[in-house]
Amino acid sequence: MRLSHDAHIAVLQSPDPVMLISVAAIRGSTPREAGAFMLVSENAIAGTIGGGNLEHQVTLRARQTLASQGDIIAELVPFPLGPGLGQCCGGAVDIAFHRLNPMQKHQLATAISSTQNRAGTGHGDWVLLPMGESRHLETASAADAEALDHLFTGVRGGLSGAGEERKLCLRLDDGATPLWLFGAGHVGQAIVQALAPLPFDLHLIDSRDEYLTLPETAKLHLHQSDRPQNEVGDMPPGAFALILTHSHAQDFDICRAALMRDDLGFVGMIGSQTKRARFVRRLKDRGLGDAEIGRLTCPIGIQGIVGKQPAIIAASVAVQLLSVREARMAQNLVNRVAQDGLAG
Repeated sequence: MRLSHDAHIAVLQSPDPVMLISVAAIRGSTPREAGAFMLVSENAIAGTIGGGNLEHQVTLRARQTLASQGDIIAELVPFPLGPGLGQCCGGAVDIAFHRLNPMQKHQLATAISSTQNRAGTGHGDWVLLPMGESRHLETASAADAEALDHLFTGVRGGLSGAGEERKLCLRLDDGATPLWLFGAGHVGQAIVQALAPLPFDLHLIDSRDEYLTLPETAKLHLHQSDRPQNEVGDMPPGAFALILTHSHAQDFDICRAALMRDDLGFVGMIGSQTKRARFVRRLKDRGLGDAEIGRLTCPIGIQGIVGKQPAIIAASVAVQLLSVREARMAQNLVNRVAQDGLAG
């Protein structure tokens, strides 16, 4: 599945001056998370930091700065999201403005293109863009010191690295997490529908061809397999597995195959605590240890949701999967920053 960052690359490859606008830090309720970004030129916009009047105001500021051709290369501006801005989020954001030079435009376009070429690897991605030393960032006052601290810590969506060259961490969160869903019954189809607008690339597998009736899309792929456990080998590293077939025997075989891999991002199975206990005993009898069995999430869904209707189960599972995805994105950034530091 190809990621949807072509608009970003088009803006960066144009000869026009470009302002990179990123969410450096957040406090309270905000429309986007730290690391979200957009690109603004005189005639084009790519990406979003949440829309509304906030995005309108930062776009105006960016274009005024670009048109003035002044000395400001970068600045950090606080925006309270209250009545003064005509928004009722109630929180506040620190927005970083970086006027990109030709080299930075090329570096960012290359990084985004590289991420697109890795489509299907997991949970969104991060771009670490060299931005020079921290002194290049202009601030409104000394009171912005705390916000700068947020901006210059990689895991919070700002800049990483403690050396001379700082790197801006930008969140490319359109990456679709690959998810193998075993079982196309009522709950399986409800989960497909719940995840349709969300960043997941779905593979729906069932041994019963007559149940694979949903229309295939760019984000939904149907597979009939008489031995669905064999499909586990085709899952890429970091992929999620959801197991909810019509057969406990199939569930067990798929579950065992998935737990024997140590590189999957999530292995979840529908069922009760009683089913889990039975499966754990059988898995131990088949030679799996505590480490492998510990990778199993069963029952699936978040605690406190007790409804058993397919749509309710699907909503609960969707929230759980998004939570796991966000945690893995955060860990991916920590790993990227660490690897970048070692590489440097």
